[in-house]
Amino acid sequence: MATKKYLAKYRKLRQIYERALDKTISDETWYRVVSFLKQRFSLRVESENAETIVETFAGLKRRYSALSPTREGFEERWQAFKYFYDSEGGYSGIEALSALSKYLKINLDDVPRSTRYYWFSQAGLSYSLHGSYHSKDLALVAFVAAKWAINKRSQPVKSAEPKVLTLAK
Repeated sequence: MATKKYLAKYRKLRQIYERALDKTISDETWYRVVSFLKQRFSLRVESENAETIVETFAGLKRRYSALSPTREGFEERWQAFKYFYDSEGGYSGIEALSALSKYLKINLDDVPRSTRYYWFSQAGLSYSLHGSYHSKDLALVAFVAAKWAINKRSQPVKSAEPKVLTLAK
């Protein structure tokens, strides 16, 4: 049974979340959000940092709507995020791309230049070959880039075989 203090904090956290998203959510959605935050961010409703966690997550959710555990490919994207978020250190521009391509198992030559810039811009960063990036910043870039890698892998291979191209009779 939940205490009055717990329920009051639970309602307050929901208000913070809704205010940050600038929309109201259903009870079921809030329950799923709390469950997700408990699993991924070790949220404890009555803790002092609960408000910060909820506010930060809501800000990320507002900016990156794909930050939803029910979206296809989320787990792989989340693992990419965690890999870079949990690592320490920094990267130069080319090292950052190299680390991303190595982790995501993609050939950097297959990634259009505009796509590379897009990954960084979606993470709120501007890409520079000689810039420096902290691993925490690169975590958001990895989250965005992982979507591209997943989509690239799931594309069917096109055949140039003439027999394949003819219609079935």
